[in-house]
Amino acid sequence: MNTAVLAVGGIRLAYGSLSVGELLAASRYAALTAGLGGVVGQLNSLVRSRAAAHRTGELLTLPTAPQGARPLPADGPGRLELRAVTVLRGGAPALRDVDLVVPGGTTMAVVGHSGAGKSLLAAVAGRLTDPDSGQVLLDGIPLDEADPAQLRREIGYAFERPALFGRTVGAAIGFGPYEPPAQAIEAAARAAGADPFVRLLPDGYATPLADAPLSGGEVQRLGLARAFAHAGRLLVLDDATSSLDSVTELHVRRALVHDVRTGSRLLIAHRVSSAARADLVAWLENGRLRAVAPHDRLWAEADYRAVFAHTDDEETQADEDTRTDQDTTRAAS
Repeated sequence: MNTAVLAVGGIRLAYGSLSVGELLAASRYAALTAGLGGVVGQLNSLVRSRAAAHRTGELLTLPTAPQGARPLPADGPGRLELRAVTVLRGGAPALRDVDLVVPGGTTMAVVGHSGAGKSLLAAVAGRLTDPDSGQVLLDGIPLDEADPAQLRREIGYAFERPALFGRTVGAAIGFGPYEPPAQAIEAAARAAGADPFVRLLPDGYATPLADAPLSGGEVQRLGLARAFAHAGRLLVLDDATSSLDSVTELHVRRALVHDVRTGSRLLIAHRVSSAARADLVAWLENGRLRAVAPHDRLWAEADYRAVFAHTDDEETQADEDTRTDQDTTRAAS
């Protein structure tokens, strides 16, 4: 701004329409304005910092969750059991007296309308949060009595919008309670449908994460690959395939069966196709478990079909978005 003022003032000074004193005054005002802009920017940074510190302080005031030391049974099949689980949010029950069993080696889809408590159930299943009453057990061991280090190794998560950590793309897939070998990282990426676009990056798996131009669907596949690379006896997929087209989702489902460590899968699902491919479906309604049965049996009920009524357009859009990503990748190659 100061440069522009001096340029215009210099022209007017040359034509005699501005005195030297007036030009000096104008330049001083411009400098003062620039200084105020810098101060305002610093004040904005201070306000954001105070807000972030307040949110961090809220986390630090949360009570410490009790930790146990009981080991999980060796080679357990991943049987997950919820007994009369109730979780309160805002003083009201978000999950109410949920009794649910996921047999070892089973894929169970959890479905329901928005706000039914699906993601909260997923959080309780892997002890991202504890129930206010009731009990959650993995292979017969209550989660609050189990060794937390072993739980981190045996329970894996993949999310709709994963946060990626690590210096490189390969390190982001390997990030977790332990670092898998390079071969396991690449195998997990293939299972998640991420290997083709990773290999097109400038340095492949060694490409700095900050320099990798990733779409939402590609980030989701890397999150899936990270979960597959650390798969234990229980794998929780919280809407982790929402940005995948139907073909890629089918590839991921087959990889879960054939290429990823055998165990139980709890799948938070919004698509009909996801529920149809699961062994069992848990149907949540207003925080309560309405039914547990195969998808084909539940499909006979109109209320169940209504759960998926709004997802057809979203699934079509996901297919179109993925085709766009694939076209862009082919053009880049």
